[in-house]
Amino acid sequence: MTKLIKIEEMNIDALELTRLLSAPAEALRQGGTVAFPTETVYGLGANALSDVAVAKIYEAKGRPSDNPLIVHISKVSELNELVLEIKPYALELMSAFWPGPITFIFRKNPKVPSKVTGGLDTVAVRMPDHPIALKLIELSGVPVAAPSANLSGKPSPTKAKHVIEDLMGKVDFIIDGPDAKVGLESTVLDVTGDMPMILRPGKITPEMIENIVGGCQLDPAISAEDLAGLAPRAPGMKYKHYAPEAEVEVVVGEASKIILTFESAVANAVDLNYKLGIMGFEEDLLVLEKFLETKYKADVLKRHIFLCTHGSIKHVEEFARLLFQNLRRCDEVHCDKILIRGVSEHGIGYAIMNRLKKASGGKVIRI
Repeated sequence: MTKLIKIEEMNIDALELTRLLSAPAEALRQGGTVAFPTETVYGLGANALSDVAVAKIYEAKGRPSDNPLIVHISKVSELNELVLEIKPYALELMSAFWPGPITFIFRKNPKVPSKVTGGLDTVAVRMPDHPIALKLIELSGVPVAAPSANLSGKPSPTKAKHVIEDLMGKVDFIIDGPDAKVGLESTVLDVTGDMPMILRPGKITPEMIENIVGGCQLDPAISAEDLAGLAPRAPGMKYKHYAPEAEVEVVVGEASKIILTFESAVANAVDLNYKLGIMGFEEDLLVLEKFLETKYKADVLKRHIFLCTHGSIKHVEEFARLLFQNLRRCDEVHCDKILIRGVSEHGIGYAIMNRLKKASGGKVIRI
């Protein structure tokens, strides 16, 4: 039976937070599983040093066992029992970005179970920038392995209700906390070599890393179309991720051409009698709605079209925050197909497009 712990406020009194988290922290210490909020997405945690506990994560999620997990810590000193070496440039990056939405890949200490690392000789470690997550880890007294708290392959959860929908009855505790502020999983950065290499893009961009240490490489596997033959070097590298039930296509190009593509897709959905979800910027959908209102009756649009915005084109970070939430909303209204406006691949747009390519199985139309 899953127990819910509701924590509505981020700035909750420290003593009250400790009281609320004492039972789930004890569950982690005893080998149980706890879903909890972070600034990126909700995570599903277990004691990273226990094979038995970690196996419960894979079972609850239905996650492939060769897909590595991220170990979450509450203070830098906890790295000592997890890693063999920390290079000087990695210390600079940790100082700049921790706590925060970035995961570092280190050579692992032999005491870290292979179940956590997917059989690799490296371990992924993160310090989340979230008071609930940090206090939970601190109270548990153990490093916490935690992938996203969703069924494997589904859009990552940015709200507690997503976790409840996916994992109720499959885990020991769910902490019902605030929505995630970032909305995309952390940047994953390999710091085992002479220069840092991004294995998974996120809010911490290549440019931000270069500003600290002067250089940053990108793993070619990020843009590879077929990962079936690759051993995953980091969480989310190998398998299709973030996918709703509906078929997803991504459209990239000039705004006017994208709106015309949306219009054509609407006509197709009406003609062929299926439900189409359209995810675009506010500016796109304002124009599209005005056109649709002149051509279709309201009941026809309601039956066949679901529009959801990912914010203004002037604020692409809002797109990142809303992406997984909007994919789940499209599932909730039973869309058969989802058409999404993509973005240029720089800054956080690089991470957004990485997730969209995985959600769509690589179906990106450039017009």
